[in-house]
Amino acid sequence: MHVVVLGISGFVGSVLRVALRRAEHGVTGVARAPDDAGDVAADLSRAGVATDVLRGLRPDAVVNLAALPDIAPCRADPALARRVNAELPGEVAAACVALGARFVHVSTDQVFDGTRGALREDDVPAPIHVYGETKLAGERAARAGDPGALVLRPSLVTGLAPEGRRSSTSALREALAQAARGAAEGPRAFTDELRTPVAVDDLVRALVELCARRDVSGLLHCGGDEVVSRFELARREALRAGFDPALVGRSTRVEARLDAERPRDLSLDSARLVALLGWTPRLFGD
Repeated sequence: MHVVVLGISGFVGSVLRVALRRAEHGVTGVARAPDDAGDVAADLSRAGVATDVLRGLRPDAVVNLAALPDIAPCRADPALARRVNAELPGEVAAACVALGARFVHVSTDQVFDGTRGALREDDVPAPIHVYGETKLAGERAARAGDPGALVLRPSLVTGLAPEGRRSSTSALREALAQAARGAAEGPRAFTDELRTPVAVDDLVRALVELCARRDVSGLLHCGGDEVVSRFELARREALRAGFDPALVGRSTRVEARLDAERPRDLSLDSARLVALLGWTPRLFGD
């Protein structure tokens, strides 16, 4: 199977490339600045570029990781967020239908407002920031453009990023190392923000399997097997890395004046994914 990964240059994309090759699939990555000989350089923020690229590559499956991620960048550039997060998925969906390719679009748990947890696929989204709004619009565009498409909503992704990439785990370990040397204060994490973090190894394992599952469409949640606060997650990450968890300080969304745009509880119910794949994603990988 030939899989094209749009937005391959990020943390998840770089790990997904390795997993697809290990499963003996052909992989072509598409990125603005590719770093692999098999990749294609393309500015996917320009209308029509993704369609032209996919027509030339003629993949069996497409995984769309291309996005303007996170809350602050989307707030700073809502026009780019709309183009990449909301409009691009519809363009890719139409191209996949025309080519007969399987389409897996990766969204986010941030499409919910955080007023309640254990979120299922049939719960009504209610985003509270531009990032969530544009990602929700992208989900709808993907499904409208390709009724057979699968939209996967992962939770916060854990794991060390490959060299040259960034992840929340990598950033935390850097902060802990500085604090352990006395070069900076320890990182602070919210006690009042709940998630179901998922190991990057398990997220990409699910993506690899779902690329071949044309019988699976619609929405799927992909969270780990535990509900934890950002504070508890940071302490456990510290222990795993050999640091004193006391280096992690407590904070709250309210204290940081971020409660208006950071949802309180985005824990996901991933029972449908577990039933389909026959295994349970974990909080931490090996």
